[in-house]
Amino acid sequence: MREILYRNLTQKGNKKRRLYIKELVSKDGILARIERRCTYFVRKKVLLKSPKDMQSLRELKEASNTWKKKHFHILRRHSSFTGEDTLLCKTAGTCYAIVGQYVYSIAFVHSFKMDLAVVAVAKEIS
Repeated sequence: MREILYRNLTQKGNKKRRLYIKELVSKDGILARIERRCTYFVRKKVLLKSPKDMQSLRELKEASNTWKKKHFHILRRHSSFTGEDTLLCKTAGTCYAIVGQYVYSIAFVHSFKMDLAVVAVAKEIS
């Protein structure tokens, strides 16, 4: 059995987009629950007046000083009582996109979560 849920939420007021995918897979007595979340938001938008306008790009990089490093975390949990395993991977950072004469500074947060459980135990937990 496989079940997939997909959500795409866009908020134009604060320039934010959220993507969410949840997948349930049951095979050979094991239930896998997989969640993927992606959140993007525009931090700054800069107009390039000419291709040689490097001052604008420098200002854009300085504005996202706190997001310079990419952050990556992995968390793994095992419950011997229920037999459930959980894996969580999360990353955050900044990327840049050029559309026409505009340069966008885009902050992102991605997460991937996977839970594995025996079907009989998963029914008791749910």
